Amino acid sequence: MKDDKDDKELAASAKERVVEVERTQFRPLLLSNPNYFGNLKHSAFKAVKKIVSNTTYEELKCVGFNPQLNKLEAVVWILQPSGYSGDICHAGSPEYVRFYLSFDNGATWLDQGMSSFTAYDIPAAQPLEYAVTLTIDPFRRFCKIENLPLVRAILSWNQPPTDPNTPPVWGNILETRIQIDPYSRKLPLSDFIQAAGSSLSAEIASLIDDTTLLELKTSPALSPAALKDLYAKHDVPAHRYLHAELQKAIAFPEATAAFSAKGFLSELELDLSKVIAAYTQINGNTDYEQLECVGFDPDSVTQDALVGTIRIKRPNGYLGNLCHKGSLEYVAFWVDWGSGWEWAGTASVRVHDITNIPKEGLCYAVYQPVNFEKHRKPCEKGVVTARVRAILSWNSPPPPFNPNFPPVWGNRVETRIHLYPGISTPTGDYTPYIQNLCGIAVCNIDQVTGFAPGERPFGASVAIYGHIPGAPNVNTPVANRPRYKITVHKVVPLGGPQAVNDSFPLTLDEQIGAAIPTSTGITQSPDGADFYTYQEAPPVPGVGWRTVTPSRLLAYWNTAGKTGLWEISIEVKDPVTNTPYAAGGTFCVLDGSTRQSVTIDLDQTAPLTSLAITGVKPGGVGPCVPAVNCATFKVGDVICGTYSVSDEHMSGFSLTAEPTAAPSAGFTVDGLNTNGRSYPAIPTTGQVGTWTYNTAGLPPCGYTIQLSSSDRTIVSCGGGWQNNSAFVGFCLVV
Repeated sequence: MKDDKDDKELAASAKERVVEVERTQFRPLLLSNPNYFGNLKHSAFKAVKKIVSNTTYEELKCVGFNPQLNKLEAVVWILQPSGYSGDICHAGSPEYVRFYLSFDNGATWLDQGMSSFTAYDIPAAQPLEYAVTLTIDPFRRFCKIENLPLVRAILSWNQPPTDPNTPPVWGNILETRIQIDPYSRKLPLSDFIQAAGSSLSAEIASLIDDTTLLELKTSPALSPAALKDLYAKHDVPAHRYLHAELQKAIAFPEATAAFSAKGFLSELELDLSKVIAAYTQINGNTDYEQLECVGFDPDSVTQDALVGTIRIKRPNGYLGNLCHKGSLEYVAFWVDWGSGWEWAGTASVRVHDITNIPKEGLCYAVYQPVNFEKHRKPCEKGVVTARVRAILSWNSPPPPFNPNFPPVWGNRVETRIHLYPGISTPTGDYTPYIQNLCGIAVCNIDQVTGFAPGERPFGASVAIYGHIPGAPNVNTPVANRPRYKITVHKVVPLGGPQAVNDSFPLTLDEQIGAAIPTSTGITQSPDGADFYTYQEAPPVPGVGWRTVTPSRLLAYWNTAGKTGLWEISIEVKDPVTNTPYAAGGTFCVLDGSTRQSVTIDLDQTAPLTSLAITGVKPGGVGPCVPAVNCATFKVGDVICGTYSVSDEHMSGFSLTAEPTAAPSAGFTVDGLNTNGRSYPAIPTTGQVGTWTYNTAGLPPCGYTIQLSSSDRTIVSCGGGWQNNSAFVGFCLVV
């Protein structure tokens, strides 16, 4: 980590730095030419100035995976004091990271989703290290089969990456190999039979229910004697696999006798003096594992967390394979806000012996939720940064009171982080906040139109996210946790409040004390008064933490049958004191407003469409003339027709023909060489027009032309309403 500089010197440096126009005008330049920077391999647009995978401003440094929490983590360095579209009192700019998995060594990539954080112009010592977190649901296998997919992560500034093979303009691509945990408790019977190398006769197989699950035993730990036998042929030294026992003997005098020449080690036929001598000579050994990156995930949509990525380097030395208990990699975090190191918690991840480990190793991650609320300040009071120290220690946690602890197996990393501005909320203040709908921040939803960016309304199921910053810690009994209620009402005409009260599934991720983090599925249901129990618990070092997946999900609102403008509100009550809490105001830097509720527009209908064949250009020349038979044409004819699409919030439409090798070839729409049109090239309410289809070169056959359309509605947090039901058919003859 670089030494701190004087704030005035840094501010002057940031002010003097000239940010290139390709950065300041990035979005307008892309609008003028999608391939302005030449990063698109197959584009009809010619590059103007080639900028591909530029890491001057930001760089994706590390990627890892926590197989117990199913969390992909990436650490990003912000490298400059300016170039991010504004300081902390302004909008800043997004840094996107999209993750892909490949189970065939990179031949194909499966999109896992995207996370992001906001970067700002900050006159502080660089780099500032951020992290993003994405929870996934990977395919699992039996413990005898090592599941080691490739991960590809793409960092892209100010433009979401959408393709695994397209490099970003500003940012970079990083690949690594991860390990996915096997089934932990219940295993599909079919998977067990396959893993066992057995086969069943068709008669017996037909009698087995495909949904049958086998209950698995808890993975056992290997004894020291078993480890000695296992590692004798793998060159893993005794002072490695006996690390935990040696630690106990050193820390507790009463255990020393067991390690005497006549005790434990003699039973294993090991030389006590040699084992102890080798052990005491080790200080921060990274032959087996190494902490590579540390970052802070500050995204207000998720739980603030410190993240560490670990590279596992060897196939053996981790106390057993995936069918055994394995061992823990501990990472303890300390934070210095300016007055000395404060322990922020210790995270862990379970690792195993992996026979097929690649030469570059496997990348894991630890995840430690933190509560920095007391350090948060409004933006006008200045930037809040802190130093972070992380210590990796294999199979024994660093003591929380010693930020200078020298690990036997492991290492230390330091960095600097940035805490987003805000207002500090003390524990016990149950003021709730609605943060986003379907991942769209409330500040980005127009409160006049109710539209999300892109003039998009909502429809079907709307996911409502938020949190209670002052919620109590994990020691609080369920009966004493705060209760929240989501209500909605129609804005025009004004309607009465309606409770959102559907049950929905959640995954509770939690760590109690020093135990390994766990994930448990639950059903979130309201009580008789339509109040849900708030499940998350802000982390307390040494006590534990609890988060939910999807992160900070409060409710799903089924909007079926509702249209127009609707307002969403939240309230909370303390079940112990019956104290009510109204919603807190979310400050929106873009317009200076403070929002306690959010108004959205609802659209529940798909576009209306029609399609017809009206004429033909015989032989493909001349004007369209009415067809004698609108079902039969000759090869080479140009078929003419009409279409109409209508909707409140039209997105676009397209024409395709089947069967044909190139469905879009041969079409014109409204005289243009295209097979479709999109908003805003067409009115938001749709349009009526004409089309042609050139049949030259097609074989004689029966064909169908389909009109597909969609609107801009965010349907169940996804794509728009679609109507693909308009068809016309015809036959081609010689």
